[in-house]
Amino acid sequence: MLNALKKFIELGTHKSLSDDVNRRIRVVNMFSAVGMALTFILGFRALFAQDIQLTFILLTASILFAIAYKMQATIGAKRGSFISAMVIIACLMSLMLILVVTGGNAGTGPLWIFTVPPVTMFFTGFRRGILALTGFISLVVIVLFAPDNALLTTEYSFEFKTRLLYSFITVSFLSAFYEYSRQRSYNTAMYLSEQFERQARYDPLTTLLNRRGGQQQLEQELSRMQRNNKPFSIALADIDRFKSINDTFGHDAGDEVLKQVSDAFSRRLRVQDSLSRWGGEEFLFIFPETSEQDAKNVTEQIRENLSARSIPINDKHHQVTSSFGVCEITPSITLTTALNLADQALYQAKNNGRNKVCTASELKPKAHD
Repeated sequence: MLNALKKFIELGTHKSLSDDVNRRIRVVNMFSAVGMALTFILGFRALFAQDIQLTFILLTASILFAIAYKMQATIGAKRGSFISAMVIIACLMSLMLILVVTGGNAGTGPLWIFTVPPVTMFFTGFRRGILALTGFISLVVIVLFAPDNALLTTEYSFEFKTRLLYSFITVSFLSAFYEYSRQRSYNTAMYLSEQFERQARYDPLTTLLNRRGGQQQLEQELSRMQRNNKPFSIALADIDRFKSINDTFGHDAGDEVLKQVSDAFSRRLRVQDSLSRWGGEEFLFIFPETSEQDAKNVTEQIRENLSARSIPINDKHHQVTSSFGVCEITPSITLTTALNLADQALYQAKNNGRNKVCTASELKPKAHD
């Protein structure tokens, strides 16, 4: 029983959707179920009371609630949940207007209209909810106060009509205030979550991906390689003699050099490539679906662009260079092995005089020891 109920409520949800979308889908399902069951029961009660008109109205509403439930699973989760919510609101408002016109059972039908504000606000949001409720209450006013009760099939006292409207407006205001507060809280929470996520994945100094972000990018490229069987390449870059820059000019100057170098690297990247600050003065390049030789060619352009650039340090311009180690990643090697090979190639470039690019295939045999 519990499993069947859970399956009913979870229909249309998916882990790829946001928590807010999945929550809306669950509420649509639950409200559809409650609305379907309630109108079905009340419809049969009206049938036994031989109120054929009310029976038809309630059973029709029950069918519409059932259709709304199935729509979001048939059309697609996100779009389907929105359309289903609109069907539910239209059905709910239409049913409430009919109950106001007819009076329902013993003239108590209008009391159900208080379900409209919270449901409308939840499914449509603050702004759309205000518009929808304004339209609905305008129709209710027209129905209740038409000359000679021309639009009513039952009788209400003037006091009942006015108190019904005052109460409805009060509930609408409270529902609107709650939804406005909820939306602001949700937006603030999402903003903070995005900021925390950015802080966790990005380096605040260079605004590049940090080591964690670079690792995630590597894993994504590895998954893509396993899907399409196309290798990709990586390159580790290290700023030459960066320690002497810090020692000579200070750490503030070193930070400025890091920002200038990261900017120079970023400007020469292709659209599909990615760059992260791997640690300290070391950077990681990822070249999707790129062979080692092609990655070397791109890296040579990046190296030449940096070495030709003049970087201001303490009001004087200096040449800053970087060394690079390139490695192609294929299904036959692991990320750890590839990073080690790229690191060995980087140090061979350093040993060859710095400001050079070395590939893993060019490594001397002793580098593998």
